[in-house]
Amino acid sequence: MIMARALVKCYSGADKPAVDHVDLRVKQGEFLSIAGRSGSGKTTLLHILSSLIRPDSGEALFLGRDICTASEKVRNSLRGKDFAVVFQQHHLLPYLSALENVLLPFMTGLAPVGEKQENAARALLRRVGLEHKERSRPGELSGGEQQRVAIARALARGARVLFADEPTGSLDSATGASVIQLLRELNADGLTVLMVTHNEEFARRSGRVLRMADGRITRQE
Repeated sequence: MIMARALVKCYSGADKPAVDHVDLRVKQGEFLSIAGRSGSGKTTLLHILSSLIRPDSGEALFLGRDICTASEKVRNSLRGKDFAVVFQQHHLLPYLSALENVLLPFMTGLAPVGEKQENAARALLRRVGLEHKERSRPGELSGGEQQRVAIARALARGARVLFADEPTGSLDSATGASVIQLLRELNADGLTVLMVTHNEEFARRSGRVLRMADGRITRQE
């Protein structure tokens, strides 16, 4: 589903590449973790694969198409349809309810959100176990609940791949474990998941773990 060849990314002023000739294959339906210490290059790699940033060289293919050389319009379309990205911080709008936050991806034009979109958003909140919190604002939700809303929002447009960048990084261990369990359940339903994490326990709960150091994949488990 995703294939990377010889990816390289350097940042100005750095003495070595953040990503250094990385090759990678991800099958449809996989749950893949990328683990490593801070500065190992794992987040940069995830951001390249999710089309958030471009590499300096190499290629990343999604279903055979190189996303690195694609236009910004195509890359934005990928992130709006096929790719979903969640981060350590939830980035929810504090003045909107949980349901309204999930509906944000549908608010792209002048037309009002319809009943079909509202039903889809409610179904996603049920899927993440928050149907009873749809009217709650982010300040009334726990950290884990906010992350679940963020995941529901990311999946609102029917993404095929979820890129999760340290999704449990700001959560306590018990709450983080509940988020990982949700990702496992979504993966069992067919969603491909790529997750960056520094948490060894959570990494081992995925289907495959890639270890990174100094911008390179050093081994896989």
